[in-house]
Amino acid sequence: MGTFTGAKTEGKLGFFEAANRGTIFLDEIGEIPLDIQVKLLYVLQNKIIYRVGSSKPIKVDVRVIAATNTNLEEEVAMGHFRQDLFYRINVFPIDIPPIRERKADLYLLINQILKKACDTYGLEPKQFSGEALQKLISYNWPGNVRELENAIERAITLCESNIIYSEHLRIGKGAIPTTMKEMLAKEEERILEMTMIKYNGDKQKAMDELDMSRTVFYDKLKKYNIKY
Repeated sequence: MGTFTGAKTEGKLGFFEAANRGTIFLDEIGEIPLDIQVKLLYVLQNKIIYRVGSSKPIKVDVRVIAATNTNLEEEVAMGHFRQDLFYRINVFPIDIPPIRERKADLYLLINQILKKACDTYGLEPKQFSGEALQKLISYNWPGNVRELENAIERAITLCESNIIYSEHLRIGKGAIPTTMKEMLAKEEERILEMTMIKYNGDKQKAMDELDMSRTVFYDKLKKYNIKY
């Protein structure tokens, strides 16, 4: 059961053991491989874990909260998710509609994410112009909250003033990566932008943190048109 304890042979507490008599949150549970689902089901049914390298059972009493953006009933029907595990975790389901169906909540969510992003990267508070805010609210957000967070984080990196305008928002057609190569490129671009913000444009510090050679680093800046 080492997959779920996260434990090391020297005895460090794993996640389930650390959460004993408390709560553990399992995100994207629909993405767990079938072989790992078997192990998770064992833990949930028997309330027992084993540290890596140990044969001694450890009793745990843990409340489990699981989240997924996939339809688990469909995954069960296709054989991608175990039916017994589905019934084990489906005790008190809560369906949270996507943000495109909660337009009334979108304004508050946008401002919360913006404040959090500015605080995270040590930036002065920013706000959206009326046109930019309307662009955010009218968009359908097929990528849900994560796409919204990514769009806002990207906007604050492109905006040098305290007002974020609509041209700083890269959303809509072509904004969502669809292939693994595109997704990796988007993530690489985001990491570069965030690192440059973190060090206020200090390229040497950014190179050191990212462990990149000068040639590779500058090639990436040019590739993604990141200017500081």
